[in-house]
Amino acid sequence: MKRIRIQNKTAESRRTLPLAMLYGAAIWVLAGLFQAQWWMQFACFVLSVLLVMRINSKNLLIRIYSRSVSVSFIFLSCAAVFLFPSWTGGIVQLCCITALMLLFDSYQDQTTVGKAYYAFLLLGISSMFDAHVIFYLPLLWIMMRIIVYALSWRTFFASLLGLATPYWFMIGWLIWQKNGNLQAIASLFAVQDIFQFPFGFGSIPLSHQLIMAFSTLLMMIGSIHFIHTSYRDKIRVRQIYYGFITLGLFSLTLLVLQPHNELALRMLILAASPLTGHYWALTNSRISNIIFIIITVALMAITAFNLWISSSVS
Repeated sequence: MKRIRIQNKTAESRRTLPLAMLYGAAIWVLAGLFQAQWWMQFACFVLSVLLVMRINSKNLLIRIYSRSVSVSFIFLSCAAVFLFPSWTGGIVQLCCITALMLLFDSYQDQTTVGKAYYAFLLLGISSMFDAHVIFYLPLLWIMMRIIVYALSWRTFFASLLGLATPYWFMIGWLIWQKNGNLQAIASLFAVQDIFQFPFGFGSIPLSHQLIMAFSTLLMMIGSIHFIHTSYRDKIRVRQIYYGFITLGLFSLTLLVLQPHNELALRMLILAASPLTGHYWALTNSRISNIIFIIITVALMAITAFNLWISSSVS
């Protein structure tokens, strides 16, 4: 008879997600939601959670009833308290999650030019806030080709058109604002430091290092478990998880090259969440139960530490 452990009770309970949402709201309040007026950032966080929930339910990422993917995203995101003040980071994360959702929705459909256009339109908009988004464009085209199976000449040109659209409007507005001064317009598009690769983590705060290391650990544990048990999942679900693994490894590589890259850290957290949720919901052993308890306690301890650091800095 299968023994129901704390890990499985938590993963399969219908109360887990509402409690996780309350936990997330409490962390935002403790971090300074009301004092710092982070309403836009909090709205982006809430919408990001809802989109992760939609990706999970639409694609049936867990083959049993479980909201562990969304809960993992909430806990990991709330542990990175230092990311809360960045409203641009929140907007970029929201755009990237929406773009991924649209790409996953276009699975095996090479005629879905609309979804390709809107996905890359969002990436084009987000690149105006964080130029590091351009690093992810080749990766997403590769994912469309070998993971989602949605890349064709039509969808590729639709993606290019989507990327260009916000810049067409921006250039037109700048020409009107700058009275046709092309040199002044070109200076606004200058991207500094994006291609600099400072190796080493000596200048990275301990709070950042903890989140990077913990997210990487969870991604690796989840990836190993998924690869070992992937034969039990449907082909579409496998491909989506391979997409998250690819996204996570690419983001980790960027973080090694650019430890200050905030977008890469957000994408690493996003990639680690479904893999963690898959491991959390679909394992049932004494060791996995102990690992679950250790992970939960460690994650809450890291969150408390980062809250303390943020309060001492402010």
